[in-house]
Amino acid sequence: MKLRKGISRTLVAGIIVVIVIIAAVAFISLSRHPTTTTPVNVTHTTNTTTTKTNVTVPTTNVTSIPSSITVDEATPPVSVDPASSFDVAGGELLQNVYQTLVFYNGTNTSSFVGVLAENYTVLNNGTTYVFHLWPFITFSNGDPLNATDVWFSVYRTMLMNLGISVYVSQGLSVNNGLGFVGKLPSGATGTIELPNGTLQALEYAGYTFPSNKTQAYEQAAYDLAYILSHFNVSNQTIQKVMSYPYQAVVVVNPYTVQFNLQYPYSAFLAAISTSAGAVVDPVFVDEHGGVQIDTANTYLSTHALGSGPYMLETPLGQSYVILQANPNYWASKVPQSERNFMLAIPKIETIVIDYQTNEALRISDLQSGKAQIAQIDIIDLPQIIGSQGISYIRTHTHYPIMYNGTYGTVYVWGPSPQIDFLAIDAYQYPFNITNVRLAIAHAINATQIQQQVYDGLALSYVGPNDPSLPFYNSSIQGYTYDPALSINLLTQAGFSLTLPNGTTVNPGGTPFPTIVLTYQTGSTALQDEALIIQQQLAQIGIKVQLNPESTVTIVESYLNPPNSSSYPAFQLAANFPPVLSPIDPAIYLMSQARLHHGNPAFVDNPEINSLIIQAVRTDNPVQLQKIFNEITELSLQQAQYVWLDDFIAYTVTVHGIQGIYYSPGFDGLFYATIY
Repeated sequence: MKLRKGISRTLVAGIIVVIVIIAAVAFISLSRHPTTTTPVNVTHTTNTTTTKTNVTVPTTNVTSIPSSITVDEATPPVSVDPASSFDVAGGELLQNVYQTLVFYNGTNTSSFVGVLAENYTVLNNGTTYVFHLWPFITFSNGDPLNATDVWFSVYRTMLMNLGISVYVSQGLSVNNGLGFVGKLPSGATGTIELPNGTLQALEYAGYTFPSNKTQAYEQAAYDLAYILSHFNVSNQTIQKVMSYPYQAVVVVNPYTVQFNLQYPYSAFLAAISTSAGAVVDPVFVDEHGGVQIDTANTYLSTHALGSGPYMLETPLGQSYVILQANPNYWASKVPQSERNFMLAIPKIETIVIDYQTNEALRISDLQSGKAQIAQIDIIDLPQIIGSQGISYIRTHTHYPIMYNGTYGTVYVWGPSPQIDFLAIDAYQYPFNITNVRLAIAHAINATQIQQQVYDGLALSYVGPNDPSLPFYNSSIQGYTYDPALSINLLTQAGFSLTLPNGTTVNPGGTPFPTIVLTYQTGSTALQDEALIIQQQLAQIGIKVQLNPESTVTIVESYLNPPNSSSYPAFQLAANFPPVLSPIDPAIYLMSQARLHHGNPAFVDNPEINSLIIQAVRTDNPVQLQKIFNEITELSLQQAQYVWLDDFIAYTVTVHGIQGIYYSPGFDGLFYATIY
């Protein structure tokens, strides 16, 4: 599931991160692969050596490009504020409206192309990053975008401390990237992600602070929030603060910005490529509520103004949104020879995204031509391309492939970073009994789910890492499918079970209670997967009540403590990491600080917590492999997650839609390349 931010986080210690992606399902209208391409050179500087990275962008070779298209998707966005968005649908809008300094180079998740940055340099053993911006960038309203806006945006995101912002805060916050515990605007005590060096930068500009360190940090955080809420780049004091050289982010000159990390952070470029790294217009922010510590900006949650190829024409809150091509798009000034796919100029003027939760209607819209692109579950693909097409895709071994069916085209990209799993809360009865969790794990036949629900277009895996990410170890074996072992584990725990044939096992024991399985609505695949899980657990005498809920309802339920009946103790969920690094799933799924969103099973293992911190703070591959092996083994012992499927990524369109470009870093479709 990929939710991402939106609710204030107030917890402490260790690595704090949360990302959610509740549910996303196997769709996934991930993106794109150009039908026709031309090579383009993009310059970036690493260390002190300038290198050329070849990337490709689609070229238009058709005579008729539609002025608008409609896209049917299952789930509406929760937020479109880069500092508080946490869901896939919101992330898709952000990637089309806002921009980051760099982005993943196509399917290569360890190589990056410049977006706002014309080039960048990595210095000091990976602790210093210097970005040189294009000198003619503007927001869609014409406001100039330069290094001061980057400084503003990063510090704003860190202070707001919502959703996936913690990935950006790693290595940049005080206390070696952990932030500090202080008083929040609500009066409560919680973690404040104060950028490292802010206190000293303010002192450099003439501010004074108390001698008590915590009080000084608190005052510095609130002083910074005030500056951000009254941001004036002509103010000499603010200029002096931004130029202080020994802070997390430094404005070197109008078109050069420097990041100073406290330790080598191997996922840094990936982190700032997420929506949390997007650059916002300070004027727009300050005209609509400014910046508050650990608090969402309600206006920017529903309204957006960025520098990207599209503008959000309609605020959130309706059943659809409209994206309009940015008429002032600055990338048109970038020479064609230096323009990568992330700087493509939009060809389609208007994109209408219809959030249609009914799968049958999404299928009907695509078949009738009402929608040109639609989110269709794997199980329903035969209605679009026929069973012969599914058979062809399943047996094809090389990706990407394209299949034209009766009603549309399916572009298949290959294994995605999205995983599916069951999350079990060990704080609630009967799941607080280890044998119960192990019994459930051994009663689930993941292969059956992959075949019946996903028609074989899904792979087995052992989490928390996804097979598409570095350091995945395929030699580690997961739970065996063994119903007899499950029954034995439950009887050892003292339970009485009634099997489907009427046999009662351990009749003197405590009758096993009916349990509730929560999953996201809007997906036929998730519904069918839940039904199979219900049937499989029935075979060992466990009755399951299915509980389909909206994404918003599930997220809100995370606000309850893990021992509360209002917290979903048994969930069918998924993770689509916004940061394509093994650090992401480890933190999201296993970190002690779930902060309202992450770690839906509420794992709290001291060894895992320590290993996660070690993983964040090293880029040594041998050490990282050892760390992730240990996290995987410990997760199997905990038995709070049952790993189900790793999905094949694909996109469904009507015939004739071209220019779809695929990157696992996209939360949805990148519309600028499509025609």
